[in-house]
Order: sequence, then structure tokens, then C-alpha cells
Amino acid sequence: MGLKTTEWKEALDAVTREGHITCTAALATAKAHTMTPAEAGELLDEMEIRIEKCQLGLFGYGPGKQKRIEVPDEIPEAVAMWVRQCAEEKGETTCADIFAKAEAEGLSRASLAGACEVMDLKIRSCQLGAF
Repeated sequence: MGLKTTEWKEALDAVTREGHITCTAALATAKAHTMTPAEAGELLDEMEIRIEKCQLGLFGYGPGKQKRIEVPDEIPEAVAMWVRQCAEEKGETTCADIFAKAEAEGLSRASLAGACEVMDLKIRSCQLGAF
């Protein structure tokens, strides 16, 4: 194990509580220590640290660690068009796609994930490798 990997593990361990780390903390730590989210996820697996409180609301909330989907009362047409486009082009979307769309449009990641859920678009490929 290289020095960099040891430092990364120490950084991840520093923000871990009782064997769990939030999605937000894992991604922020990865960014701060110049590791990719996938590298962080692999290390978390090695360290047997569980990811919780997915920023999309897909897992890690409450007893049984179930979903906490933010279902929008109304889906804006621009969001609905994006979801339909993803469905037509790929048949799914990814965690990274949702993060990028939310950033570009100033939208909530959780509400975008909720729109995908309501419109039956599968979200695949967690950036940390959780799903």
C-alpha cells in the first residue's frame, strides 16, 4: 500500500462515525485529497465502512437504511424533458449525470432523483460504487 493510499484511508477514517460515512463526507474528502469518487468507494469497501445518506435519497436513511426520495409536487417541464431524453438515449441515468444537471441548472439533486423515480427512469452507477 502506497503512502498516498494510507493518507487517503486516514482522511476517510477521520470523517467516519461508527463504521459509517455520509455520501457528502465521502465525496468531499475524495475531492479534498485528489482521489476520484471511485477510488474513495473502493477504499471504503476495503475498510468495511458503509456509505449512508445518499445525496439522491436512494439509500441509507433511518431504520433499515431505506430510501428518502424527494418527490416533487410538480416536475418542471425542463426537468421532465431531460428525464425523457435520458430515457430515450440511454434508458437510464447515472448519479454523476444527476450531479452535473443539478449543478448546471441550480436544482436539488434529490428533487432530480425524485423526478426520475416518478417518471420511472432508473438511476445507475453511484460515483462511490454503492450501486
